[in-house]
Amino acid sequence: MNEIIRQLLSQTITISESYERVAESTGEKFNIFSILQMETDEVSTHSKFIAELLNRKGSHGQKDRFLILFNKLFCADLDLNTEKSTVIIEYYIGKVETEKGGRIDILIKDDNGKVLMIENKIYASEQRNQLLRYHNAFPCGKLFYLTLFGEKSSQDISIEKYQIISYENDIINWLEECKKESVNIPILRESITQYINLIKKLTNQNLNKKMNQEIKKLVLKDKESLIAYRTLIDNQIQRDLKKDLIKEIVKKIKDRFVKLGYSNIITTNLESDKGLLVSIENDKMKELNIKLKLNFEGKNYTGLIIGFCKNSSNKTRNSELFEKFKKEFPNNDAKQSDWWIAYFFYDNNYKNWFFPTLADIKFDESNGFYLDLEKKVEIMIKTLD
Repeated sequence: MNEIIRQLLSQTITISESYERVAESTGEKFNIFSILQMETDEVSTHSKFIAELLNRKGSHGQKDRFLILFNKLFCADLDLNTEKSTVIIEYYIGKVETEKGGRIDILIKDDNGKVLMIENKIYASEQRNQLLRYHNAFPCGKLFYLTLFGEKSSQDISIEKYQIISYENDIINWLEECKKESVNIPILRESITQYINLIKKLTNQNLNKKMNQEIKKLVLKDKESLIAYRTLIDNQIQRDLKKDLIKEIVKKIKDRFVKLGYSNIITTNLESDKGLLVSIENDKMKELNIKLKLNFEGKNYTGLIIGFCKNSSNKTRNSELFEKFKKEFPNNDAKQSDWWIAYFFYDNNYKNWFFPTLADIKFDESNGFYLDLEKKVEIMIKTLD
């Protein structure tokens, strides 16, 4: 069995390398959203792109064609009058209170009072009673909870009050239909293609279906190969392997920080695939009641951010530190939140810890990730002076 597994791995690597060369030669890896570091911006990238396609008055010039496709795929029962529809981003429904108020990411309404709402989550966490507040604003409306992988809301809200859709499957399927309708409009067709490729990157899907087909043929060529493949993809083995890789990387981060003289280093215990990776603290941070942290904002070790996080008793914003932070990292789109004084998403190469990213970190002889992290931490700590 071990020999069959080795052969299967070797042949799969050969196929993968072959398609990697094809992707590089054809420019398939070129993606304008990635280049401009717009990959994970929920409002400025994802909500705006989706809303523009759904807007019958959108610059695409296809009237309500894309909205009809969306309606057909996900909410035919709503009977939305697409010809008389209006699309609004960040629709304000009042001051946030316990069970009402807030801003709906995408709202679509027609002249008959029919309403379609989309709450769009890439890596950001849910706000308190968020879906319940939106449902209460339009009890008869259709409320979609859109996430990368189709996760259920973590809030205490009945599943009957909202519908789960995912970027991984649902949005890609809709976009593929939109692309078919745009086959004779090259700029629009290729823009949709670029966005599809971005979503596939965020959801760790291989962009080349032909490669997948070739690997399937390899696996199905005989009984032994199929059994060997099933052994390789066992979910528990994958989870354990991923945790072992992350544990090794975290240990190396901690060892390097210790050598550099940092103290109070806390690392993830891997009980959750979201949240803390590493945090450090020095005397100045203790004085300010903050910590420097690396956190995964999304599940499955995705959406890695780095910055200064408040301790539980700290409620101040510290705008001076935020301004210093932005000045030191002008190209990283620094942000603030209720718990973060200043943070940004880690560079695209290390943002989502899928297996390819973990392999890059582990087998990079130049220690690129660790050196980059040390440089970022050093600059951040200087902003405290």
